[in-house]
Amino acid sequence: MKLLKLPELWRLMKEMDLEAVRREAERPFQVLLAGESADVDGLGLLLSGPDGHHPWVLRADAAEARRRAGSGLIDLAIVATPTADAPPPLMAAVEVLAAARVPTITVVRAASARPSDALVRPGEAARAIVPGNDAASLDALAEGVVAAAPPTLRIALARQLPPLRPRVVSALIEDAARTNALYSLTTGLAEVVPVLNAPLNLADVVVLTKNQLLMSYRVALAAGKRGKGRELVGEVAGVIGGGLLLRQAGRELIGLIPGVGIVPKVAVAYAGTIAIGRAVAAWAVGAERLSKESVSAFYREAWQRAKEVASDLVARATTRAKAARPRLGRKR
Repeated sequence: MKLLKLPELWRLMKEMDLEAVRREAERPFQVLLAGESADVDGLGLLLSGPDGHHPWVLRADAAEARRRAGSGLIDLAIVATPTADAPPPLMAAVEVLAAARVPTITVVRAASARPSDALVRPGEAARAIVPGNDAASLDALAEGVVAAAPPTLRIALARQLPPLRPRVVSALIEDAARTNALYSLTTGLAEVVPVLNAPLNLADVVVLTKNQLLMSYRVALAAGKRGKGRELVGEVAGVIGGGLLLRQAGRELIGLIPGVGIVPKVAVAYAGTIAIGRAVAAWAVGAERLSKESVSAFYREAWQRAKEVASDLVARATTRAKAARPRLGRKR
């Protein structure tokens, strides 16, 4: 079976709605920070980065947060509380925001906290322990933001708020890798029908490669890269090595050989997507030009995790299939 050729990759790019992804990345938004002034000022700087408070990150006290909640303009809210159990005014703000369907993160600004303090409470989309303004606190805040923000908002948040980029980029890569793994699992199960095997193998390579290209574009936009869709994706391919996607397509074909088994097929799709995503992220975030060896290292690092993910997905699918089978021979 032949591999995808470079012209076919360009054809795949033409089929993708890159303009829709760009609009998603460049959409305006409003993040509301509610709490005492010292807390929201610190969180605002954590989110915005060294250039100072971003104009789309709004600071408010509890009363102002309740007034803004119903405006329909708030995309995400972060409520800062000095204790795990928020004071009544902030609790009321969380309730009003939840009623307005605004995804809300409660951030506990206490210097010490119990594990139970991080458990999500009613009305919250996520909760984070953020005692200070250091790197560890930033990571906890970013994790909460990624958990609470709708997927369609994440790229825009990372594009405008650089401190969120590492967490958002990791989430984009993981989502794409799991999507490709699930797709390979689905077609792998269908390949038990011999007549379907060859067309499904080829379809797998096309779909997986398209997903990897879209992931690469999203990662580049989340990292703040600018340029038209096809130009930027072409730049990505040039920076990380024009043959990387082609080599990965070949690796996926090898993983899809009949008789190899479903777990290796799923693992190959997951690990390959992770490797490409990390390569693109290294360039987009750190302006690093990668060698073939470094990309291969990304793949090897992802392989153990890929086998675990693949085994879990296959086990879950097998359990569901067994549960769906009618029980034969049951006495009535």
